[in-house]
Amino acid sequence: MTPPPMITQAPDECFASLGEQFAAYESNHLLYIASPTALSTSNISNGQIHLAGCPLGHITCHNGMPLFSEEGQAWIFSRTGEATTFQKLKAFSKHQQVQPPTLSLSHLHGSLEQLYELPDRSIVEQGIYWFQNSAFRLVFPAIDTVLFQDSVNLAYEPWEGPLSLERISAKGCVLAFLAIMCVFNGDSTWHPIVDSDACAIKAHYLLSNMVEDASIVTLQTVFMLHMHQIFSGRLQSAAMLHAVACRIIFMLGGHTQTNFKPYGAEITRKEREIRHLRMIFWLCYIFDQDIALRTGQPPIMCQEHCDLTLPDGYLENCFCLPALSNGIVSPSFADESLFPYLPGDLRLGQLKGKAFRLLYSVQALGKSDAELLRDIRELDNDIETWRLSIPLKFRPALSISQHPRLVPEIKLPQSMQHIALRLEYHHLMATIHRASGRCYPISPDASLHEGERSGAIDSSLALALEASRSTLYYLQAAIDGLAGEAFWIIVFYPTAAIMTLFFNVLLYPLDTQAKLDLGLLSSAADLIRSMPIRRLTRYEIEHLKMVDDFIAELIRLGNCAISKAKGEEEREGEARVQRDMNWDM
Repeated sequence: MTPPPMITQAPDECFASLGEQFAAYESNHLLYIASPTALSTSNISNGQIHLAGCPLGHITCHNGMPLFSEEGQAWIFSRTGEATTFQKLKAFSKHQQVQPPTLSLSHLHGSLEQLYELPDRSIVEQGIYWFQNSAFRLVFPAIDTVLFQDSVNLAYEPWEGPLSLERISAKGCVLAFLAIMCVFNGDSTWHPIVDSDACAIKAHYLLSNMVEDASIVTLQTVFMLHMHQIFSGRLQSAAMLHAVACRIIFMLGGHTQTNFKPYGAEITRKEREIRHLRMIFWLCYIFDQDIALRTGQPPIMCQEHCDLTLPDGYLENCFCLPALSNGIVSPSFADESLFPYLPGDLRLGQLKGKAFRLLYSVQALGKSDAELLRDIRELDNDIETWRLSIPLKFRPALSISQHPRLVPEIKLPQSMQHIALRLEYHHLMATIHRASGRCYPISPDASLHEGERSGAIDSSLALALEASRSTLYYLQAAIDGLAGEAFWIIVFYPTAAIMTLFFNVLLYPLDTQAKLDLGLLSSAADLIRSMPIRRLTRYEIEHLKMVDDFIAELIRLGNCAISKAKGEEEREGEARVQRDMNWDM
C-alpha cells in the first residue's frame, strides 16, 4: 500500500515525563491538592482490600485511586496515631465533576451542523496507512481496514438532504478512528491536523443515533471511543462505553461465534465481518476482566455465557511477531496473514475471570476461611501452569530483585508485550494472594489446626507482598521501554502495589523490611513522575498531582507508624525495667 500524501503540522502533543509536566504546569497554575477520602462500608464494591478480616477500602472506577472505608481510616489512625488527609478527595471529586467533561458539545463552539463535518479525506487515508503498517493493528485490531474503507467511502460521498442512519454511522466511525489515531500515533513523521478530543466529541454525539443500529460499524465506533477515553484517563466514561460495546457484541452474537477463516485466507465480506466481530469480542473480554479485578465491579462477559475457545493458531503465533529497531511502523505489519496478538494473553484473561469468580464475587464473600484458602491454592497452581507455558524469552520470573536484568535484544512491539506480561502476572499474583486478608485473625489460644491456617495466611500475604515489590522493581528497570500512550493503563500497577506495601508497613512497623518498603514507596513516586506520557490537560495533570501527593501521605503515615511502634516499645521496656526494680525492692 503506497502511503498517501502527507499533511502534517508541528506536534502539539509530544512525550514528556510527568515531572517535567508538573513543573511546567505549576509555574502557571495554583494547583489544588487532594488525597483519597473515606466511604461508608456499605458502598464498598466486592473484591477489594481487606486485612485481618477488616475491609480497608477499594479502587474507585472514577479515577483509579484508592478509597478508604471508615474502618480502614480508623485502623490507619490506630496504627499511626495520626489523622489522615484523605478526606480532601471528597472536595476534589466535586471539583472534578464541575469541570466540563471531555465529551462536551460546548467544546466545539459552533452549530450542530459541525457534528457532520469531517476533516480532509487525505488525513483519514494517512491514518489508514499508518494503522495498516503498524504494530498497533495487531495489538488493538479495532477496525478491519477493508470494512472500514467502505465506511470511509460512504462518509465522504457527496449527499444532499437528511442523512440516513447508515451515513451517520459511517461518519461517526471515521471520527472515532481519527480520535484514537491522534492518541496512539507514535510515528513522529505523521501528526494529523485534527483535534483528538473534538473528533471524539462529535463521534459521541452521533452515537446517540447510531445505538439504534447494532452493527459492526457501530461496534467499532463505540470500542474506539472507549479506547480514546481509557487512554486519556477518563476511566468512568470508558467503563460506560465498554458496557455498550459488550451489549452490541451480544446482540451480534460475537460471544458465541468461534468459526471463522484464518488471517490471510480468501474470505467473503460476511466471513470478514464474523472474524472481525470475534476479534472485538476478545478485546472487550480482556478489558472486561481487567475492569472487574481493578474495581471490584462484576464482569459483563462471564464464562457461563461466552464461548472462550481460543482462536485457531493463537498459541502458535502470539509470541511470533516482527520486531522493530526504530519506530513502530513497518511494511512487515501489513501482512494480512499475521494473527493479532492482542493486549496481554487470552489465557491470562481467563484466569483473571476465574480469580474474580472464586475470590471476589458475591458468592465468594460467603466462603469460609478454609474454602477461600483452598481456592487461592488452586488459582496459584493455575497461574504457575500458565507461567511455565510461556516461551522462556517472554516468561515472567517468579520474583524480581531490586536490579533485574532485562533482555536487551527485544524491540518494539515485543518489548511492550514483554513488559505487559510481567506487570499483569505480578498484579494477578498479588490480587489472588491478597484475598487471604479476608481471613479473620487468629486468637492467642489457637489450636494446631488454626495455627496451620495462620501459616497459610501468612504465606499467602507474603506472596502478595513479593509480587508487589516485583512490580515496582521491574517498572524501575523497564521504564525506558514503556509507550507513552499506555500511561493510564500502566500507572495502575504501581498504584496497586504501593497499597499492599503500605498496609504491611502499618501491620508490621518494627519489621526490618518496613523501612525498606517505605523507601520503595518513595521511589514509586519518582517512578510515576518519570514514566513517559503525552502532554495532558489541566484536568489530567491535577489528577496526577493528586497521585503524587497521595503517595507522599502514605510515606508520612508509614513513618508515623514506625515511630509510634518504636515509642510504644521503648515505653514498654521502661515500664518493664521499673517493674523489675520495684520487685527487687
